[in-house]
Amino acid sequence: MSSEEIIDPTAQNEVGMRKALFHLALPFGLTILAVGAIAWVGLSSYRTTREGVTRLTQQLVEAVQSYIVQEVGDYILPAAAGNQIASGMIEHAPVQVQDKVFYSYAGTMLRKIPQLQSFYLGGEDGSLRLVTRSSDPDLLDHEVLIVKNGHEYFHHELYNLKGQKVSEHDEDAGTYNLHTRPWFTSTKGSSEIKWTQPYLFADSKQFVMTSSLRFKGADGNELVFATNISLNELSSYLDHIKIGQTGSAMIVDSQGRIMAGRNLDQKARAAHWNPDNMRIDPKDEPVFALGYDHYRVQGFGVHSVTWNGRRYIVMASALPRYSQGWVLLIAVPEKDMASFAQQSSRQSLQFAGIIIVFSALLGGLFIRQVRRTDRGVRALQQQEQQVEQESAAARQVAVSPGLFDPTIEPLVLTEQLALVTDCRRASLWRFLHDGAAMVCEDSYDHQQDTHTGGFEMGRAELNSFFSAIDEGTSFTVINAAADERTSRFERLVMREIGTTMLAVFPVHGPRGIAGMVALENPRVLEHQQYFVDIVSAVAGMRFAAMGGGEKDPSQHGNPLITQASRTLPPLLTDNMLMHTAGMGGLTGANVYNAVAVLIISFSDPEVEGAQETEALISLIDQLATHVQSIALEQQLFAVEVAGHRMICMAGCGKEEDPTALSRLADAALKMRETFMGALAAVDLEPVFTMGMDYGPAFGGLVGQAPQVFNLWGQTVSLAELMAEGASDPGVIQVTERVYATLRDRYLFRSRGTFFTPHLGLGRAYTLAASR
Repeated sequence: MSSEEIIDPTAQNEVGMRKALFHLALPFGLTILAVGAIAWVGLSSYRTTREGVTRLTQQLVEAVQSYIVQEVGDYILPAAAGNQIASGMIEHAPVQVQDKVFYSYAGTMLRKIPQLQSFYLGGEDGSLRLVTRSSDPDLLDHEVLIVKNGHEYFHHELYNLKGQKVSEHDEDAGTYNLHTRPWFTSTKGSSEIKWTQPYLFADSKQFVMTSSLRFKGADGNELVFATNISLNELSSYLDHIKIGQTGSAMIVDSQGRIMAGRNLDQKARAAHWNPDNMRIDPKDEPVFALGYDHYRVQGFGVHSVTWNGRRYIVMASALPRYSQGWVLLIAVPEKDMASFAQQSSRQSLQFAGIIIVFSALLGGLFIRQVRRTDRGVRALQQQEQQVEQESAAARQVAVSPGLFDPTIEPLVLTEQLALVTDCRRASLWRFLHDGAAMVCEDSYDHQQDTHTGGFEMGRAELNSFFSAIDEGTSFTVINAAADERTSRFERLVMREIGTTMLAVFPVHGPRGIAGMVALENPRVLEHQQYFVDIVSAVAGMRFAAMGGGEKDPSQHGNPLITQASRTLPPLLTDNMLMHTAGMGGLTGANVYNAVAVLIISFSDPEVEGAQETEALISLIDQLATHVQSIALEQQLFAVEVAGHRMICMAGCGKEEDPTALSRLADAALKMRETFMGALAAVDLEPVFTMGMDYGPAFGGLVGQAPQVFNLWGQTVSLAELMAEGASDPGVIQVTERVYATLRDRYLFRSRGTFFTPHLGLGRAYTLAASR
C-alpha cells in the first residue's frame, strides 16, 4: 500500500473534535455564561431586596411592638401604681377620714378609668369596704361588711355622678370570709404588689385580675388595698389595633394561658369559663403556637416562621415588671409590612427570568442553525460517498460475466443491492404461471454472507401482497407484520431472521410486472432509488430471457394433467383432536355471536436423527393427550390441530353459552401448567405461547367425506395475533374483550396497546390466574 493511501484516524478525530468545539461547545458555553450572569444578577438583586424587606419588616414590627407595650403598660398602670398611691393616702390619713379618702379615690378612678372594675379595702380586724360599678353605668355601689343581730350583711349604698345617695339596702353576706380571699391572703408577710390569677364572671362576661398591696393604717391595723382590673378592654384594644393588613397581637402569661387577645369571649366560652383552659390552640392559632414555641426555646426577640407556604414575622417581648411575667406576641405576614418591596423584587426576578429565557432561546436557535449546517455538510458528504459506492457497485455489475444469461445465478445483483442499501437481506423474485406464483431466484443475507433461493409462494396465500406488486409502484413498510399487504410475507419469509422493515420494487418486463426486488431492513435514501431501478431493469431483462414467465401447465390444455387436477381430493391439513358429539349435526354455515377461541402456538422443532424425532413425537403425543383430557373435562366444543398450532373452541352452539369463556380460560390455565410440567420433565424450556379472544365468528363443515369443521372471523385472527405477539414463552395473552368479561374472576396484567387493520388500537392483557 502506498503512503498516499494510508489514512490517520487520529487526525480525523482531532479535526472532528475541533469542529465540535467551535460549532457546539463554544456557542453553548457563551450562552451558558450569559444566562448564568443574568441569573446571578437577578438572584442577587432579589436576595438583596428580600433581605431589605426582612429588615424593614422587623423594624416596623418592633415599632408596633414598642407602641403596644406602652399601651399595655398604660392600661395596667392604674391597677399597679394606683395601689401605691391609694395606700399612701390612706396610710397617713387619720382613722376618722380613712373611709372618706377610700371612697373619694375609688369613685374618682372608676369614673375616669374604664378598665377598673372595683376597689377593696380590708383589714385584719375583719372590716371590709368596697366600691364597684353597678348595673346602671351612672351609679356606683358603696358596700360595707356589717354585723346585725349576730349575722353579717353587706350594706349597699348607691351614689350618682354628683355624689348623692340614691338608695341603700342590705344583702346577706352568707359564709363570706375575708381571710380566705386570694387577694387578701397573698399579701401576708409582703409589702409588694401581688396579682391574683385571672378569673371569669360568666354573668357579666368580664375577665378580671386583682392587684393588692398590704400596709398599716394610722392606728396600727394592717390593711389591704385591692384593685380589680378588667382584661376585656385590653382584648378589645388588641382586637382593633391595626398591624399591617392582617397582623394581630396576643398576651399570654408565663404558663401559656391567654390573658388578652382577639375573640376573648369565644375562647372563654370554649374553655367553659375556666381560665386555666384558655391556652393557645395550634388548630385555631397555628402561627401564634409556632411563635410561642420559638419564644420558649430562644427567648424574647423576632422570629421568622412559615405556615402554609406563607412567611410570618413573630415577635415575643416582655411587658412591664408589674404584669406578672406576661408576654406580648405579635404575628404579621411578612408581605403585609413591605408588600411593595416584595412586589418590586419579584418583578425584577421575573424580568431577569424573561431575559434568561430569551437568551437561552437565541442561543438554542444559534446552536440549532449550526447543527443544521453540520447535518447538511454531513448529508452532502454521505451522498458523495454513496454516489461513489453506487458507481463502484454499478461497475461491478457491469463487468460481471453472463449478467443476462438466465442459466447463471444473479449473485452479483443481490450482493451489490445489499451493499448499497445496507439491508439485512436482498432477494429477487420472479412471477410464474402468469402471476399465479412467485419463485425466489436469489436471496442474499448480508449479515451471514449466504445465498439461498428456489422457494415458491402462491397468489392464493398472499393475494394482498401480489396485488400490491401488480400495481407497479414501489412501496416501503416500516412494520411488515402490521401491514395487511405484507403481514403474510413477513410471517413466511421475514420472521425467521427477525427483520421488520420491507421495501418492495416491482420488476417490469415486456409483458408487464415480471417480479420484484425485496429489501429487508434497508437504509433507503432518495438517491439510492436510481441504483435499485438499474438492478430492477437488469432483473427484468433476465426474466424476459427466461421466456417472460412460465405458463401454468394447466393452461396448456394437457388433458391428462387437467383430469388429474379434477380427480385429486383436496389436501386436508387440519385435524380434529377433540370435538363434541353434536358436531355431526351441523349443516351449512353457522354464525356464532359469542365464541371463545384459544390458539396455542409451538415453536418449530429442530431434530437430528431418528432417535430425536421419535422422542419429539412421543412428547407431542403426550401433550395432545393432556389437551384432549382437559378439553373433555371443560366441555369444549372442539380442538383442532394445524401444524404447530392448536385451536381450541368453546361456545359454538345454537344458543349462546355464558360459561364458554370461563371454561376456556380454566382450560388454558390447566394446559399451561400441564405443558410446563411436561417440558420441564424432559429438561426443555417453554416453547409455546397462547392467545385468547372472545366475540363473533362463523364456521361450518367443509368438504366431502371426511368433512372438517372450520371457524373463521376476527375473533380467530385476534386470538392468533395474541399468541404471536406474546412477550415471553408460556404466556397467555388475551384481548380487551376477554379482560372486560373475566376481570372479576381472574387476575390479569396489562400488556399495553396493539394495532390491527380495520380495528385500530386495542389493549392486550396477560391472564395470570383465577381469583
